[in-house]
Amino acid sequence: MSISDIILHCESEIATHGHVRFSAAQFAALTDDEVVAIQEKYKSKFLMRLPEHEVAFFEWLKTSDNDVWRDLWEADDEPYLVSLAFLPDFSGKNKNGQFVICDLVDNDNYYFSPDLLLERESSDFIEGIQKRFHEGGKLTLQQSLALEASFKAFDIWHFAKKYGVEIAVAKKAAHELVDDRILVHVPKADHLSDHFEIT
Repeated sequence: MSISDIILHCESEIATHGHVRFSAAQFAALTDDEVVAIQEKYKSKFLMRLPEHEVAFFEWLKTSDNDVWRDLWEADDEPYLVSLAFLPDFSGKNKNGQFVICDLVDNDNYYFSPDLLLERESSDFIEGIQKRFHEGGKLTLQQSLALEASFKAFDIWHFAKKYGVEIAVAKKAAHELVDDRILVHVPKADHLSDHFEIT
């Protein structure tokens, strides 16, 4: 698709739904230039629907941790609509991206990222895990969580779903890393804003 075709698609979606929707194939095919063109045209005036894999995740969350789901979406007339500012997180090479949970108000956040690893205490630990991972060794849940935190930002609910474990088990693994001074847990959204900009 050309940029003009993409804009026509957006116009059609806005006319039909009041927001922009893309199929999984369209998200995957979006180029950086197309993403910029969409964002420049619509800025914050319109929202987009999360990709279907994230809608499926949040439908799982609705039954697995309804308090958190309600914290995120209950106030919205239609859930799963987010700012077009998040479009780069789901387009092109990021087609499998996540809408990371980091701004809960009525529940504790379980957001982790490289910035929340205690550098001095965690460096040898992470280095050992990375070596074991690259050698094909099996990792414990705590090791897997620390490894994920060394690569990218994520939340405990996406982590639990990805690894097929109960949310309480994933949280326990996180708390063990906190107790071992490998990881920092910042439960409140206003304190998390010190580590990144919440949009």
